[in-house]
Amino acid sequence: MATLDETLAAVSAEDTKVDGIIAFLDGIKKQLADALAGTTLPPATQAKVDAIFTQASASAAKIDAAISSNTPST
Repeated sequence: MATLDETLAAVSAEDTKVDGIIAFLDGIKKQLADALAGTTLPPATQAKVDAIFTQASASAAKIDAAISSNTPST
């Protein structure tokens, strides 16, 4: 099972804020999957969990797009 220490290390190792956000989301998603392994969530609860990660990923994509469009090329 992934630990909070492993997630923190992955986030800290990233060079950009967006990569850090993505590492954080991936770590939390893995920890949740590990914690719930072998457990069946009711469909409504699973839909909410899926929606949280879908929205978080979409937000990370928006941040990435905003940074890319507002960062001058060198």
